[in-house]
Amino acid sequence: MQSLEIDESLEKAAKLTDINAVVTVNERAEAEANAVARRGLTPIPIVIKDIIYTKGLRTTMGSRVFRDYVPREDAAVVARLRRAGFVIIGKSNTHEFASGATTTSSVFGPTRNPLDKDRIAGGSSGGSAAAVAAGIVEVAIGTDTAGSVRIPASLCGVFGFRPTSGSTPKAGVFPLAPTFDEVGVIASNLDVLRRALQAIMVRRRKARPIRGQPRLAVPRGLLVADRDVSRAFWDLAARLNAAEVDLPIARARGRESFTVIRLSEASSVHLPFRDRWQEYFPDVRRLLERGLEFKATDYATALEVMRRVKDEFTSVMRKFDAMILPSTAIPAPRIDEVLGKEDGPVRDLLTGNSWLAPLVGAPAISVPMFKVNGLPVGLQLIGRPGEDLELLELAERILSL
Repeated sequence: MQSLEIDESLEKAAKLTDINAVVTVNERAEAEANAVARRGLTPIPIVIKDIIYTKGLRTTMGSRVFRDYVPREDAAVVARLRRAGFVIIGKSNTHEFASGATTTSSVFGPTRNPLDKDRIAGGSSGGSAAAVAAGIVEVAIGTDTAGSVRIPASLCGVFGFRPTSGSTPKAGVFPLAPTFDEVGVIASNLDVLRRALQAIMVRRRKARPIRGQPRLAVPRGLLVADRDVSRAFWDLAARLNAAEVDLPIARARGRESFTVIRLSEASSVHLPFRDRWQEYFPDVRRLLERGLEFKATDYATALEVMRRVKDEFTSVMRKFDAMILPSTAIPAPRIDEVLGKEDGPVRDLLTGNSWLAPLVGAPAISVPMFKVNGLPVGLQLIGRPGEDLELLELAERILSL
């Protein structure tokens, strides 16, 4: 009854320790696979980001503070995945408290990109993306607040999906910034991505068919990309007949407002642990200290800007199926270029195109569409809120063009 796939995933996880993707192995995986088979389901191996609680399986948040923490209950998304036949192979490495775009600040050390082990895998769901890119599993669960699913998917050359805000349960997921936190899926193909997504979403409906040529837009003035990524992106945008559109409020104030909300809320989440902040990684601690600098009026103003950007986005998207941007402004940098500077310029480049989707609450997917200097960079599609399955269909359509 035991699934061959489960055996293979466990074997690969044990062998591929040098990329530091799976940091805790589930010793009960084979028995759990047998139980799934007895229910008449085919067990599907999966890894779970190490900030999502798993009953009886160590969950560290990538932090020294929680190095030995073992939850007593599964997170709601984990329970849903188990019911759907997914079997947890282990926990995947994360940037400490999901507060970073590189997965280099972790109690387990940096996760390495399977495509080039001298480079980062991205973050904060870097372990999940690396596990998929290395073939340990076909699908993994991450979280996405400011791009933490889409960024590593882009750098590792796999698919990364952030659902519509509020569409997945957050119980048992250690928060970063609750307004923007979302559980997401990283996968090697869209079929298994869809299956995992449907398992974790609490609000699902039949997809609206997309007829004719996909209508795609590029938000003017919001694109962040280095010269090589920009050239590759605009070549692709031209082939897809994408039109430029303007989001003046988002362009003028969107990213700043996103930053105020994200850092303020993260600081609030971690205030109960402030007497242990000296144990946090320096880059994570610096971001929390920045969040304490904002006033209540700054936060309230940022929330109002967010509301206006949502209205602006909704108005523009009446004419389009999706907006497109590079998922990341650069391919994966070398680990030695990042260490000690995780909250510096590289972070701004990696997150430069990922804040819009969470700010407007929209689903977004990173699709492995092109390479720059031999390294992958994803094409990001941002859809209409609530139209997650339509966005998956659109990604399939674009891949076939």
